[in-house]
Amino acid sequence: MPKPMSKFVEYPGLTGIYSATKGTLRCTAIKLRGGSLCLFSPVLGLTDEVKNSLAELGDVSYLLAPNHYHNKGLSEYVDAFPQASLLAPDEAIPRLHKITGLEFQDLAYFEKSLPAHISVINTSGLKTGEIWLRVQQNNSNAWLVVDAFCTMKENAKKSVSDRPQILGTFPRMGVDDVHSYLPWVYKQIDHDKPTLILPCHGSAIESPQLPTKLKQLVRETFE
Repeated sequence: MPKPMSKFVEYPGLTGIYSATKGTLRCTAIKLRGGSLCLFSPVLGLTDEVKNSLAELGDVSYLLAPNHYHNKGLSEYVDAFPQASLLAPDEAIPRLHKITGLEFQDLAYFEKSLPAHISVINTSGLKTGEIWLRVQQNNSNAWLVVDAFCTMKENAKKSVSDRPQILGTFPRMGVDDVHSYLPWVYKQIDHDKPTLILPCHGSAIESPQLPTKLKQLVRETFE
């Protein structure tokens, strides 16, 4: 019998970032300027315990589908949090609406409500509309990513891994223009130098050498 979804708890060292998992899937709650929450990639399987853990953190004002594949939990969360607005990147909205029948807003108001240390990363060369979030904390950067980086099953059982991987379907189903994506992702890694990734798939990925590991992984996968 699969384990139920865990409660939301603050990720160590990341102010205002709360994580819950179900199996290898992760939903992340982000504390906004006014004290309410945005749920990044809602994961199917809400329980009363999970909802109570969110209620202790604040009201849920946004439900964010960070690409067009991450949609399975949306209807359940819309029912649980009817006051919350549904959000998605512009490129993902048409397919999300077609699949779910739900109405989505773009990210404009959400971006204005983010605290100063959190910002949106708009990707390039992807076909899913995938966005990431950057969390600046203690002179380092963490990323919240969707399908671009992950940990597979052997690493996902750990709470933290130091070995990033790429979701098996991502090169074919996620990337539209590799000649656009590769220079963009290398530049983004060099600019942010992330030392922590909270992926939607698998355990957290943390290492002082993470930028080097990410670039090597991308080269091995795409070049």
